Amino acid sequence: MKFKPLTSLILAAALFPILDDAAEAQQIYKWTDASGQVHYSEKKPDDAAQVQTLDIAPPPPPAPSSVDSAAEIARINALSDQMARERQATEQARQEQATRNLEQENQQLQNDLLNQQLQQQKQQQEDNSNSVIIGYPPPYPNPYPFYPLYPPYPPRPPYPPHLGPPCQPWPECRQPRPPVRPPVPLAKPNPPFKPAPAGIAPASPGVFRDR
Repeated sequence: MKFKPLTSLILAAALFPILDDAAEAQQIYKWTDASGQVHYSEKKPDDAAQVQTLDIAPPPPPAPSSVDSAAEIARINALSDQMARERQATEQARQEQATRNLEQENQQLQNDLLNQQLQQQKQQQEDNSNSVIIGYPPPYPNPYPFYPLYPPYPPRPPYPPHLGPPCQPWPECRQPRPPVRPPVPLAKPNPPFKPAPAGIAPASPGVFRDR
């Protein structure tokens, strides 16, 4: 189906009543295709879903003057501007809808990627929990220096050779016998007292006599 350009169609519709006084109001069909493009035609399209009918009223009988021609041209220009604004609004709405659809697709892709990463992490954690680890974990480094709790003991003096080390509490231990003390000498009993007769001086015994 072949359609005439918009400007030629409007001019023909506007000038037709001038040529024929008995002409009636003209009808123009307006519709939008699948790509969002707006079309105008004198014939109603067969494959369009929504078609809008525009009635173009014929102008009053013209008078042979330039004023009527200027008014008709102004009316045609106003109608052209209106159609251009409608087409621009339709195109803008189509672009906005396409942008929203693209944003929704991007958001869906991000959600799918995030879900896939979460599933991989969960599967990896399950694999790690089921695996058997043999060995000891690495030691943690000591963040503080090590200091001994008590000072070292001084060296022990050597044991006397005759006594030996002290006995320890185990069955094989035996205490050494104490050294034998020397016998204590027994004192000699005193001699019996024998008084001397009167008038006789007793003889003085020697210092070490009878000893």
